Amino acid sequence: MSLPNDVWLQIIEYMSPLAIQELYSVNSTFFNVAMDQRYQQISFSYLSRKMIWILARLKDPVVAKRVRILHLYPHFVKDALDTMDLSSSQSLLSKFGELAGLIRDQKKLILKQKPRLPLKFKTCRDLMQVMMEILSGLPNLTDYHVLWCGLPSVGSDPALVLSSPLRSSLRSLRLEVSLEKLQYILSSSYTQPLPQLEEIDLFIRIEHLHFERYDTILLMLARMISSLCSSLRKLTVQLWEPFDLSPLFAAISHLPLLDKLSLSIPMSFPNLGNPDGLIGFLNAHSNTLRSLSIRASELGGRSLMTHNEVQLGTWMDETFSKVHLSCLTALEISLYLVPFDSALLCVRTFSTTITSLVFTGSYLAYDDLDLLTAALSSRRHKHALQSARIGPLTLSPQLVDLFADRFSEIDKLELLVKSLVPFEGDVPLFCGRSNSDRDQDEGQVRRFIEEMEHRHYPEWKLRYLDLSSSSYPRLMNEEQYKSVFSQCVPALRTFI
Repeated sequence: MSLPNDVWLQIIEYMSPLAIQELYSVNSTFFNVAMDQRYQQISFSYLSRKMIWILARLKDPVVAKRVRILHLYPHFVKDALDTMDLSSSQSLLSKFGELAGLIRDQKKLILKQKPRLPLKFKTCRDLMQVMMEILSGLPNLTDYHVLWCGLPSVGSDPALVLSSPLRSSLRSLRLEVSLEKLQYILSSSYTQPLPQLEEIDLFIRIEHLHFERYDTILLMLARMISSLCSSLRKLTVQLWEPFDLSPLFAAISHLPLLDKLSLSIPMSFPNLGNPDGLIGFLNAHSNTLRSLSIRASELGGRSLMTHNEVQLGTWMDETFSKVHLSCLTALEISLYLVPFDSALLCVRTFSTTITSLVFTGSYLAYDDLDLLTAALSSRRHKHALQSARIGPLTLSPQLVDLFADRFSEIDKLELLVKSLVPFEGDVPLFCGRSNSDRDQDEGQVRRFIEEMEHRHYPEWKLRYLDLSSSSYPRLMNEEQYKSVFSQCVPALRTFI
């Protein structure tokens, strides 16, 4: 049977890694599928025999062309420096016994028992030179992920290696780096034009950098992003700890293709910095941005010790109340750490244009959902809301009434259901000793079903309903839920 490799790749997603390995010897088609699966994503972090073998395999163009995703963490440079005796002619490979924690007297015996490695390096520079040549020769690489934090002993040495995969085929770049390391990567990238990246994901940390040096590096980063004005469509910004990013936002030139922005806001002051920087950036892209994702974070440093929801809420209110995005259609807000009132302000700000909403991350009471649905139905919309993912919540017949009334034009509704009650205000009852095996009282849910059987929403245009939950009773047959909602909502075509 002759099928395209893409089809076989989808088939083997349902197979175990061991079964995939057995495909190598079946025929040429299975061999290529298995090889594509094996080399489509590779990672280099610590210096090891396995790393050297993979590098040697990538010198073969037939193997190199299979790589699509690359992860690099330059600890291998530190490993090489730590184990290299620059005054000795002894190769790095002959010292792998030491890398493995073996004593010098055992080294020769162990090397005799293992196959000779295919690449030899006399110095750390030799290793990096070979890596640069190999990683710059991955013709079909599309996604590149860099992690470079810490490792003070390696200085700027890894920069040339980390910059080498920046080729024309690259589509997505994720940089999880400290600011002081970022300046080395940016300086190296000036020697060659960047590929026409469509996505940049920035996760920025701070090590021991003085505040007066922030702006210089942020301006370098802004120039790099601005150079992608003819290709960049998605930008993600996340900070390990709060600091002022306003110089970055203010210095980025207009990106005419940018249609998706994702922001992770640190919990404590100064959050993302002076709100004017982000306000100006968002308003400058009012005619292109169609998707906005907002969340808060408390990953490290001050955000863990001094986070303040009131201060975060004040920053968000000051920022998003002054933003106008005339083409925004998709809004996603994670309520985990984000104050409800500030999230609601964002919904109200963009309610006239959004057709897709994700509003999840924290439990929503009926009163919260009343305010949310009112914010989306009380103002005149260019286009009605077409899809929404909301919750977790307690589903009651009265809440279904509210959705049917306020979201009458919606096509797809996904609700993260924590429990079911027959009347709004009832307290859900559960049985079971532990959270893992708790089920809601079956009688209570039966009364919910009975109440819903008396309801009918002929004007509701809902065609897709997903009640995602691990809480409400597994004892109840899913067909009962499907049957009652299909009777209530004549337009319904898909129920999950």
